[in-house]
Amino acid sequence: MSSPPSLPLAPSSTEAPADEELPPLETHVAITPADQIAGLKLVADSVAQQRQLAARILLYHPLHGALFAALLAGLWHLMYKTRGDIPLIFTTGAGVAMAVLVGARAATAGYIYAAEAVGREWLGEDVVLVTKFGGDVIGSLILGWERGEGRGNRRRKGGRGVVRGWTTKLRYRGKGVGVALLEEAVRIVAEKGGEEIVFDDKHANSKRVLPAMYNAPFDRKEAAYRAVLEDVAAVGLGGGKKR
Repeated sequence: MSSPPSLPLAPSSTEAPADEELPPLETHVAITPADQIAGLKLVADSVAQQRQLAARILLYHPLHGALFAALLAGLWHLMYKTRGDIPLIFTTGAGVAMAVLVGARAATAGYIYAAEAVGREWLGEDVVLVTKFGGDVIGSLILGWERGEGRGNRRRKGGRGVVRGWTTKLRYRGKGVGVALLEEAVRIVAEKGGEEIVFDDKHANSKRVLPAMYNAPFDRKEAAYRAVLEDVAAVGLGGGKKR
C-alpha cells in the first residue's frame, strides 16, 4: 500500500532497473530485530507517503482550482488601478499561492502522525514478513491473527489471518514482490489452520485525514488491494472468488 521515496540518479548494485526482472527473491518471517525494524519502517514510510497523494488531491481538485482562480480575479479587480499596480498584484498572488500550499501541507499532516505510530508497540504480537534484495528490505507485510469466531455473523472457529500493513518500495512494484508477500502470508495462515485472510479494517494505510469527498483515489486503491488478496487467498486457502 503504498508512495514515492526520492530516487538516486542511477541504480546501485542492489537496486533493480525498472525494465529488468528481479531474480528469485526470498520472502520470510523477519527474525532479527534489524529486519523487523526495516519492515516496520517500510510500512511507516508508505503511510507518510500517502500525504503526497492527499496534497495533490487538494491542490488539483476542480473546485479548489475554480476558487483559486476566482480569488486571483478578485485581487486583480480590487487592486488594479494603473499599470504600476501589476508587480504588487503578482506579489500578492504569489503570497496567496504560498498560503494555499502551506494550508495543504497542514491539512495532510495527519499522515505523518499516523506513520510515527507504526512501531514496536503498534506491532504487538504480530509478525513481520519481509522480502529482501541485496540485503535490503524491499517489501513488508504485517500479519496478525484473530482467534475464534471472527467478525459479525461469519463463524470462523479456526481463526484467520489479518493483514495490518503491506507495501513494496516504489521501484520494485509491478514485479511480483507484493503478491509474493501475500502468498507467504496465506501459506502461514493455512499452516495454522486459518479459514481466511483479510485486510484489517484499521490497517496501516487505512487512515483518511481528508473529508470523504476527497478520498475516492484512496478508496479505489483499497478496493484493488483487497481484490488481490482475495485472489491469492482463493488459491492458497480455497476460499473467495477467483477473477
